[in-house]
Amino acid sequence: MKNRIVAAVLAVMVAGALTACSSGSKTESTTQTTAQATTQAAKETQAKTTEAKATEAKTTEAKATEAKTTEAKETEAKATEAKTTEAKATEAKTTEAKETEAKTTEAKTTEAKTTEAKAAEAKTTEAAATEAAETEAEKKLPEEAQYTIYNQTGEKVTEIKFTRNDTGKVALDEKSGLADGASTVLKIKKDSTVTDKTSFTFSFTTEGGYTAEYKTLGFEVAPMTLIAEDAKSGATPFKFEAPAEGASTEAEKATEAEATEKVTEKATEAKATEKVTEKTTEAATEAEEEKKVLPDKAEYTFNNKTGEQVTEIKLVDNTSKKVVEDLKDGLEDGKSVKVSIKKDSSITDKTSYTLTFTTKSGYKAEYKTLGFEVAGINLIAEDAKSGATPIEFVPEAETEAETEAATEAEEEKKELPDKAEYTFNNATGEKVTEIKLVDNTSKKVVEDLKDGLEDGKTVKVSIDKDSSITDKTSYTLTFTTKSGYKAEYKTLGFEVATIKLISEDAKSGATPIEFEK
Repeated sequence: MKNRIVAAVLAVMVAGALTACSSGSKTESTTQTTAQATTQAAKETQAKTTEAKATEAKTTEAKATEAKTTEAKETEAKATEAKTTEAKATEAKTTEAKETEAKTTEAKTTEAKTTEAKAAEAKTTEAAATEAAETEAEKKLPEEAQYTIYNQTGEKVTEIKFTRNDTGKVALDEKSGLADGASTVLKIKKDSTVTDKTSFTFSFTTEGGYTAEYKTLGFEVAPMTLIAEDAKSGATPFKFEAPAEGASTEAEKATEAEATEKVTEKATEAKATEKVTEKTTEAATEAEEEKKVLPDKAEYTFNNKTGEQVTEIKLVDNTSKKVVEDLKDGLEDGKSVKVSIKKDSSITDKTSYTLTFTTKSGYKAEYKTLGFEVAGINLIAEDAKSGATPIEFVPEAETEAETEAATEAEEEKKELPDKAEYTFNNATGEKVTEIKLVDNTSKKVVEDLKDGLEDGKTVKVSIDKDSSITDKTSYTLTFTTKSGYKAEYKTLGFEVATIKLISEDAKSGATPIEFEK
């Protein structure tokens, strides 16, 4: 473009020169005209040059913009590709995690089903073993029940009694006594009413006043060693075995050998399943005990719920046999007290204590497996027990202040009747020869029905309220039946109540009466 403009200018200049030469002379006006034309051509050439440069600049800028746009698009495309790749990776991980979780859940479900199946199989095996043992026992029902009784209680046994559970009748009542260390053989003949379901309530009383009972003794030939209350390892007051050699008399050795052989055979069959269960339980218990973490100190909050004053609370270490706590001042009914034992090097997760407490009426209770722990414990009355345990563990230990407040609130609600009135219904199945009420505070007899009460009959007894009667007043109710059964209930309140007197074999617990609505 620039070259073409220069060429045009030169052409004009040459044409002018040629014109001048050919014409010989030019007028001044012609010269001026040529100069103006030249100037105008130069200006047009410069304008075109400027326009060309501007166009070139715009072209260059456009190319730069296009390059930047292309670069931006490439960058965006790469970023999008990277995000897509990352999303795919995340999705792959999520899928893998879900598959892993599904496999884990399936494995746990399979394991649970396997465990359940094994448990069901174990129960089936146990049931079969028990059934087999019972069937075998049925086949070997003796013609005569024969019990070789060994007295290992440490004192004289004054009475031994067998009562039929199905009829309630006393099958054997031996009152001649049995000296400590001695033995005797007691027999019960089989008659048409005896079957493999026949059982007896076996009881014995010692000279010191201890009365023990076992409610499911079979019609069998068996040795029975009577043991003291504090020598029991469980709830059973005797052992189905003979004592150490030398304890039996010569006259009884032959009987003992026969009885031992039969009982051993029966026990082997009956206890096969029990041993498996015991081992499983022991293993589970040991595993659980290994996990125990002991507190820095044991703390027991004892709440007196017996309905009377507790005169003493004692804790004895089962290993060292040392008394670690003895509250001789006792504890009022409804009150609470805290006892603490610091942990030292001798304390382990095997450490345990025997808790005993005694009430004002003479009831003595014992719990032999109290652990080194923090616990709230309710001391309960004998007739309030739902089983063999004379205490109840509460979820959180109650403070003394809380217990006192609850007791005061309860006392405010109590309103005594103008007179106590008891309606006694005789449901013992025999005549009741005497009914007696004794005031627990004064120890005076407030009522004594010596004429008794026929079976199925009812009698009312009233006691007028006087200044000595409070909401703490209570009575001990005793009644005696024609067969010699003597029953006692120690915490009868000053109230209006209908009370059923029940027989010994009809009791569902320790209480010989039932309150009726």
